[in-house]
Amino acid sequence: MNSREVLLKTIQRDTLPKRDRPASALLSGATWTFRQKGLSLKDVLEQPQFAISAICEMNALIQSDIVWPGSGFHNLLVHIFGGKIKFRPQGNIDVHEPAFQSIAELDGADLNQIGQHEWIVTIRSIIEAVHQNIGQEFLIGTSSWGPFTLAGQFYGVERLMAGIHALMELMTEVCYRYLAPAIPKGASMLSIAEPTASGDLISLKHFEEFVAPYLQKVIARLKEQNALITLHICGNIKDRLHLAPAIGVDLLSVDYKVDLVAAQRQLQGKIALAGNVNPILLKDGSPEDVQTAAVACLEAAYADNFILMPGCDIPPAVPLENVVAFIKAGAKWRPPG
Repeated sequence: MNSREVLLKTIQRDTLPKRDRPASALLSGATWTFRQKGLSLKDVLEQPQFAISAICEMNALIQSDIVWPGSGFHNLLVHIFGGKIKFRPQGNIDVHEPAFQSIAELDGADLNQIGQHEWIVTIRSIIEAVHQNIGQEFLIGTSSWGPFTLAGQFYGVERLMAGIHALMELMTEVCYRYLAPAIPKGASMLSIAEPTASGDLISLKHFEEFVAPYLQKVIARLKEQNALITLHICGNIKDRLHLAPAIGVDLLSVDYKVDLVAAQRQLQGKIALAGNVNPILLKDGSPEDVQTAAVACLEAAYADNFILMPGCDIPPAVPLENVVAFIKAGAKWRPPG
């Protein structure tokens, strides 16, 4: 059973023979991958051939069951609609000015810009090339902010709460139009990240009103094209874990702040769970520390539907040997008995 089959078996438990090991994968990992080759996200957009080789070569070393070409570029959408962004020499893209200054501007938003912009075309070509190179062995995915986090990036979080529902409808469409074309390019797994929907930032009541309905809407449309959906929300989400199956998620990725045992109990095996080694430990700890933390996660939460992952995207400065130790810990571990 290859990596792709192990991962699919974890999420779709009735479609393949029993797997012989736990699934283990990075979450996103784009900036880390490119840093290993001395590349920034801007370099990748200007010379996509280097991105393709970097992604394939690095995964040959670390053997992550999911490979995420196209991750790390979420904030490009703000630029496409007129906002100001800044590329870091190493790391993600910062938003310096939102795309919209008033709700009235929503009516003039041309969503066709998404598929036409040269950077988005480039990202989709990278996804397709990686799929052609290694998609038979590894599950290929890509990612985006979810509608709520997109809304905050496009409009500013403080203004967001005043005119939220009209903006959320538009951001749901933006999220869909960004992700859906990646599916025929080979992205079988789509990761939606909603860091600003964390329990550390908004209440359960606001999550149920402003986040869950729009996630449910975009996920339903994406699953019509047979995509698998990962949802990642940063921070402590223990009060909203139970909503993930109804939202339509296939795999819920949780932060290191979430108790994995409690999460498995709340999810009741309805969907797959992934997590949750602290990314800071991956950056600052030794390979032995990383292995110990990974094994602790497996011992706490392992089930047929559990995937060992970091608790979030890993920092660019994580040492290669720590990533290798992390993935190997999952590959070598076996459940008792």
